[in-house]
Amino acid sequence: MAYAAVTSLKGTLYLHFFQSQPHLPLQHKQEIVNSLHENLGFLQEILEKSEIAAYDNSAMKRLEAEMRDVAFKAEERIEMELSSIYLLQSSSIEEARLDGIFKQAVKQTDYLKKKFIKIQSKDQFAKGPSILGRMRQRGLLLGSTSSQPADPERENNITTVECMVGCDKEFKTILDKLTQQSAEQLQVVSIVGMGGIGKTTLAGEVYKDPSITTYFYKQAWVTVSQEYTVVQMLRCLIACVSASSDEHSCNDKGRLAETLRKCLKYQSYLIVIDDIWSTTAWDSVQRCFPDDNNGSRILLTSRLKEVAEYASSGNFTINLSFLNANESWNLYCNLYGQTKFLSVFEQIGRDIVKKCNGLRLAIVVIASLLSKTEETVEKWNNVAENVSRYVIGYSNDACSRILYLSYNQLPHHLKACFLYFGLFPEDYEINVKKLARLWAAEGFLGAEDHQNREEVAMECLQDLVGRSLVFVSKQSYNGKMKTIRIHDLLRDLCLREAQHENLLNVIGDKKLPFYKKKISCHWISATSGFDLLPLTKCFHKSHSLHSLYPYYSVSVEHHLFSHFKLLRVVDIVCVSYQGYGVLYALANLIHLRYLALRRYSTNASTEYFDLEFFEHWNMQCFIVCGADATFHSFEVSGIWKMPLLRNICIGHIVSLGTLSVVHRNLESISWLDPTLCTKDLFTRVPSLKKLEIYNGYNRNNLDCFYNFVHLRQLEELSIKNWLDLCIPCFGIPWATDFLPNLKKLKFFWTNLKLSDMRLIGMLPNLEILKLIDARKDRMWEPFEEGFRQLKRLVIEDTFLECWNAVGDNFPVLECLELRDCRSLQKIPSGFADITTLVLIQLKCCRDSVLASAKLIQEEQYNNYGNALLVPSENIRTKRVNNRGRNGYGGRE
Repeated sequence: MAYAAVTSLKGTLYLHFFQSQPHLPLQHKQEIVNSLHENLGFLQEILEKSEIAAYDNSAMKRLEAEMRDVAFKAEERIEMELSSIYLLQSSSIEEARLDGIFKQAVKQTDYLKKKFIKIQSKDQFAKGPSILGRMRQRGLLLGSTSSQPADPERENNITTVECMVGCDKEFKTILDKLTQQSAEQLQVVSIVGMGGIGKTTLAGEVYKDPSITTYFYKQAWVTVSQEYTVVQMLRCLIACVSASSDEHSCNDKGRLAETLRKCLKYQSYLIVIDDIWSTTAWDSVQRCFPDDNNGSRILLTSRLKEVAEYASSGNFTINLSFLNANESWNLYCNLYGQTKFLSVFEQIGRDIVKKCNGLRLAIVVIASLLSKTEETVEKWNNVAENVSRYVIGYSNDACSRILYLSYNQLPHHLKACFLYFGLFPEDYEINVKKLARLWAAEGFLGAEDHQNREEVAMECLQDLVGRSLVFVSKQSYNGKMKTIRIHDLLRDLCLREAQHENLLNVIGDKKLPFYKKKISCHWISATSGFDLLPLTKCFHKSHSLHSLYPYYSVSVEHHLFSHFKLLRVVDIVCVSYQGYGVLYALANLIHLRYLALRRYSTNASTEYFDLEFFEHWNMQCFIVCGADATFHSFEVSGIWKMPLLRNICIGHIVSLGTLSVVHRNLESISWLDPTLCTKDLFTRVPSLKKLEIYNGYNRNNLDCFYNFVHLRQLEELSIKNWLDLCIPCFGIPWATDFLPNLKKLKFFWTNLKLSDMRLIGMLPNLEILKLIDARKDRMWEPFEEGFRQLKRLVIEDTFLECWNAVGDNFPVLECLELRDCRSLQKIPSGFADITTLVLIQLKCCRDSVLASAKLIQEEQYNNYGNALLVPSENIRTKRVNNRGRNGYGGRE
């Protein structure tokens, strides 16, 4: 963790001493600040280039530990003094103490530099060219640098198909069992095996196989894990089989269970229950699955044979076994990307793969590690020796030790990023954009102003994906990562290592008991409800507080937040904000960089806040929002006193106060009232890339459209709840110079007219259009010469009945998604002439819509050789037989 500690301290110096800050301390002693900054740059460069973990050198490992401790302690002391100085409007006593802290830190880092030079001169550390020599040639690098890019031919892009090696027989057996026509009663099919053996991968391939998606009318997937709640399980299943969002915030188990049962009644369905650990979890949901003798199936995965057999009641259980030697080698070759090696590398590779004992996850991680390792005998033998050292004598825990080796071989700048995944609950889908912002706020990525920290974060994340330490869960239509997950064995590794480094404490996680000793840690995560008072005694020096579960705020406890003087990140769910309570308590936390307060409540009451008092010079991301349709209104004049702010998301912004300066860092604002979309605002946020508008008072103020002309950098625009929206057509250069960089446009509940759609189609660079209950007409006939650059079109519209279009209306469309289009009869046949089309995705549509998509698919293949994909879910089929009732899917 030395690199993370050094980088974090260096970023703190940059934020407080190299930028224009009010009450800036030590202005007259900038020389000592510069000295510490330069020393940290030297240590950072050492760590970036040294590959310490690859060498069994006790002297260097001790030096690394010293760097970590010195940097963490210096940063803690500096930030504590800065808190006092800022809140007291500067004090000579505190400044004198701060001066002493800097002098001591300079002295300690000077010592570390000399110690490294001494080790280097004795040739105890690195082989090959001297690190110092390389540094002298280039000079000290003050910012962090990324690791050398991997060979693009070797970049490890693992697919589930490659991981299916050795499972062909099981795959076919499960498909046959699920689609067995002779067995019409509800059956449970179970997959059993140890962690990392490939149960979820196999179930996932079955779930999305075309023979399955066309056989069942409804499909749903829920991941249970050891720590589960019945409410979350039911919500997840309902979300898969119903387009309605009415139950998303419901906490009544009985109501949720009845809703799920009604959604599945008389339907032929497939339910996947992944990673279930107890018979209790099965008992809590199994009554929700009706048996209508229509061939419905449940596919279940578990590590525990008794759980699988209990649920399947003797129907069918398949035990996944370890791969044999040939299967293991074939999987390794598929993942590595080549099948032929020089004999010496093949022998080393086979020896390493043999030690994985046929466990898929271990082979995947080892293949990823070697694909990132320089192809020299010395380097590969080094990996082989490390594998032997970690695995021999520990055959029962071989997988965990191989995973630790892969972690130990990570570049220094990725280690803290990887351990941070321990914050999130088991099997949790992590939003990629949120993770990037959290990493930036924690200081993992540095804070130099010439860096785009979110881009650096994405590079780090892609590297971790390439090493198979995390995997992509959801992607956008163009392949960009949207959410990611981590295997529970790798999460266990994160928990162990983060605890060992005194970085993380997870409250309520059985795998990581709450500390009995009062040991401070940097990150606190709650997997259940939590109380502030015990935390103030043990963890008052922590940097971040996270909880995905409700914090039941009590007004008398709000002041306790002020005890956490070093907090950079607060990401919690509150049952109620209780007026100023929580926000007011956070106002004095001057190091806060990321604030996310989410209200967890079904109460539709509105709370108002005045943020004039809320001044945080280091704030980068500010989020305060409610649950579902509950929005909150704010006076946000204090926002403009946050010069580093990049992202604002507030339930409903109705007042901005007076803008006096230009905010060049601000990139996104959500949700802004239309009356605030003024020229004065837009000219003061020249870097704005994302804007979301919410018309809470239903005022038809169209001036904002004329003011959009000032948003030259805007890439994404969303408009919600503007029921009487009438887009102006005169005085706006729609087809030429209006919103020249806008690529993504979304409308929710807006009642657009045909004339509005014509104007939208004229936007010059629009690539993505989402229409969610956005149109009032039952027919749509696009105008010619529109949507020239549109690549993705999403329509969720219960009223659209007739859609007339030809291929030229959407000449470069790649993806069409139709959701809950219950009245639509068919997709226009002209879509068969769009040669760029690769995907038509349907959910909750009529069977006639699916039939028209299949015809387009057939014509595309016959005429152009295109392999168009047509996945579908919850198709509403009008038929009378044992697989449905009269009407569409039994719902008419």
